[in-house]
Amino acid sequence: MESFTTRRHIRMSDADIYGNVHNLSMIRYAEDTAVELAQMLQQKHGVESYWGVAEIQASFTMPLPWTTAEVELSLQAEKVGRASLTLLTAVTSEHGTHATVRSRVIRFDSTGNRAAISPEECAQYSRYLTSGNQPTGRVLAQSRA
Repeated sequence: MESFTTRRHIRMSDADIYGNVHNLSMIRYAEDTAVELAQMLQQKHGVESYWGVAEIQASFTMPLPWTTAEVELSLQAEKVGRASLTLLTAVTSEHGTHATVRSRVIRFDSTGNRAAISPEECAQYSRYLTSGNQPTGRVLAQSRA
């Protein structure tokens, strides 16, 4: 399991009136990280993708002071589907984990139509799958009559 990791400098304009990085800014950090991953895969492997966000969920665990120099963003794929990806991005600093952002993105072709992920693309994104996404057998309890 690999993580795509990047760092982001915090700007004063990212802060709310209480001196913490606004929650929406942390979601934008996660979105930017997904774009950076797609650009990296395009440059290194020729994977050309067009993505649209279908759903975003975020949980915020502790305030992020804007005076923190930078944050680390660690992205993993939670699920690689036929035409979508579920991405999980952690926003951390030296203070700990501040947010976890889960986003589901849909793949489009260059004309704007929904398109399946190619096997080559699937292989590249699968490198970032979380260990929790590995297939596991499920045992169902037998009912007692």
